[in-house]
Amino acid sequence: MKAIFLCLILFIPFVANGEEEQKGEERKIEMPPLHHIVKVKPPEGMQVPKKFPLNDRGEIDCKTCHGIKDIATTPVDQVDKKADNFHRGGPYKALSDFCHHCHKKKGYERPNIHKLLDDKGEIDEKDCEYCHKEAPDLKKEIKRDELEFRLPPQKLCFGCHLKTPHLNALNHQVKPDKKMRQHMRAAEKKLKIILPLDEDGKVMCATCHAPHQLGVIDKNKPAGRQVADTDLDKGVSYVEHPWGRVFQLDKKARLDVLAEQDGTVHTLSYQRIKTEVLLRLSAKDGSLCQACHEFDK
Repeated sequence: MKAIFLCLILFIPFVANGEEEQKGEERKIEMPPLHHIVKVKPPEGMQVPKKFPLNDRGEIDCKTCHGIKDIATTPVDQVDKKADNFHRGGPYKALSDFCHHCHKKKGYERPNIHKLLDDKGEIDEKDCEYCHKEAPDLKKEIKRDELEFRLPPQKLCFGCHLKTPHLNALNHQVKPDKKMRQHMRAAEKKLKIILPLDEDGKVMCATCHAPHQLGVIDKNKPAGRQVADTDLDKGVSYVEHPWGRVFQLDKKARLDVLAEQDGTVHTLSYQRIKTEVLLRLSAKDGSLCQACHEFDK
């Protein structure tokens, strides 16, 4: 099969010429975005498993990754992408599990940029520059307006995290009214923390979440105070709660209707926070919520 490839990055879209002809012209098959490049030899040092066959020239080809028969000559829209063997050895819970057959997992893992301290408690200033234009001098008193970021603070987190990483994340990204702002200032003063807002005075991720590993900023400073009852490798964890059964029954009717509409069975589970990290105050005991909200007793 004759092919033309645009080698821009490791995972790229490309257009291949199909075998079928329409009125003397070859029908072009456009592959989906993020498709792996083919017709290339694996780099030196990469061990491709025997169950992933290369072509006669020792190159990565359609059959290397896909176990579906005649996939190279099958129109893209007719390929069963849900077949177990669409990716050889599948199905896979995550596509990265398939990729790691050839690519070493450690070398391709996204670093946890919040993990800023090494085993000796030292900071590599290069890590600071994921978010900061220049690593701040932590030995000096720094005002917020002196900090220069690569992006506006309210957008920085979206480089790695979803806009909706948890329930009500988007709902919170609003400007607090005057009464709530006064309540927040009182909480900051009383609890010796900071609850920073974005340049428009709206709540952002860093209002509730501390972006720096515990100990990076002096714990006695408001910006350095945070809740961290676990390490960053383990992260936030949850535990099942007896209320879960009530929660599921309450949502059952609506989920059944949704399942009829899209054919997908959805399962919800009510859980309580077990361990937490990178929070300015504890969420599991309600302290974080009460720093902004007032509840009737």
